[in-house]
Amino acid sequence: MKKDKAFLEIDGQTLAERSLKVLDTVFSEVIISSNNPERFACFELPIIQDEIPDQGPLEGLYQGLKAATYDEVFFVACDMPFLKIDLINYLSKWIPEYDVVVPKLRSGLHPLHAFYHRRCLPTIKKNLETGRLKVIDFYPNCSVKYVEESELEIFSDLMNAFCNVNTPRDWADIHKG
Repeated sequence: MKKDKAFLEIDGQTLAERSLKVLDTVFSEVIISSNNPERFACFELPIIQDEIPDQGPLEGLYQGLKAATYDEVFFVACDMPFLKIDLINYLSKWIPEYDVVVPKLRSGLHPLHAFYHRRCLPTIKKNLETGRLKVIDFYPNCSVKYVEESELEIFSDLMNAFCNVNTPRDWADIHKG
């Protein structure tokens, strides 16, 4: 995008504001993971940074799990403008039974809209140390609940809930629809 996606605006609200509003409604603790903490200081929330740069979302997940007060953490990307409270609550029902609760749609897994238990920390650390940086690469070493699309069809506008902004075209499509 060549822009900080968290600060793109829809209806006068940044994507970060939209997400934080939903997350604040659902959770008693919200932590921001960013390597540019000054950009997020206005939200007056704890901000964690990567200890090791250039490790991608896996490092953010690792640091978030370490910093969280609770054993279970909902990890979501900043570029998902249409989070749904009821969907997040639905996914939460499998934690703490599983280490990971991740939506699995026809389009694939959504590891940046998923729950993670602190039990994942050693496995994530090992993957970071060995350069296996794809978030889903540690899943085989954990208990994972794949929440199938058929289970999630009870929610209206499901595809919208999982849409994210990766390209200028994605951003244009959001404004069309």
